[in-house]
Amino acid sequence: MKKYLYLFLLAIVGSSCNYTIYDMNRGDLKMAKKDTYQVEYMADIPEGTTATITYRGENNVKYIEESHKGKLDKVVTIPSGQRCRFTVDVKLPKTTPKSSLHTFVKVDGETIVEENQSGKSVKFRIGFTLP
Repeated sequence: MKKYLYLFLLAIVGSSCNYTIYDMNRGDLKMAKKDTYQVEYMADIPEGTTATITYRGENNVKYIEESHKGKLDKVVTIPSGQRCRFTVDVKLPKTTPKSSLHTFVKVDGETIVEENQSGKSVKFRIGFTLP
């Protein structure tokens, strides 16, 4: 009987959390092979909060933007064969209507991923390898 009580309490505690996690590895992109690609990382952070954003840029340099406010729109030129990763961690404010995080990644103008997420704590991750 104690097991059921503990399971019930765990379910109540777990249901009170409101996390949204988007974690996807796209692998190798199916695109025409070129020497370099224009990769655009975009995140629209709602007013009243800040986000921690990381992304890979030229020469495989990892950029970290802590306490980022507003809109991030970075376009970087990345060589063929490089692994790319884009992450956004944000705690969304309680507003009516619900606030949400809008993110997308484009490679040479072609949308790889576009997501709208809501909840208390949002964790967005996307990884892919350029052809």
